[in-house]
Amino acid sequence: MTNENPTSAVLARIRDEALAWSRAHGDPRPSRIRVVATTRDAATQLLHPGGVRSVPDPCYFVVLEGRFQQPGMPEEAQPAGVWAAFFMRPERLRVDSFTIRPRGYVPHRTIEDLGSVHVIETE
Repeated sequence: MTNENPTSAVLARIRDEALAWSRAHGDPRPSRIRVVATTRDAATQLLHPGGVRSVPDPCYFVVLEGRFQQPGMPEEAQPAGVWAAFFMRPERLRVDSFTIRPRGYVPHRTIEDLGSVHVIETE
């Protein structure tokens, strides 16, 4: 699946899921959504440089920019940030796991390092 171009129907489903996730995490209209077809291992290495590994399963890696927070926690303990990312398995197209990061913890590598990036319109 790496470097595979998702169809317009798949991108539409990813958009719907990303916008629903974003609304649930405090930003009804993120400024940017990008997606790349890759493997969970490659995306994990982008998120956690220095040897953290994962399974080589294919996934879509979705990156959002906006203002996000983790709901359901006391406000002072809520993780919050301007950058979020999550994995989606191609057979389910649902958010699998996610991270929310403040500006200082955004990965230095870009998702373009993982393959062809598709920008999804947020309006």
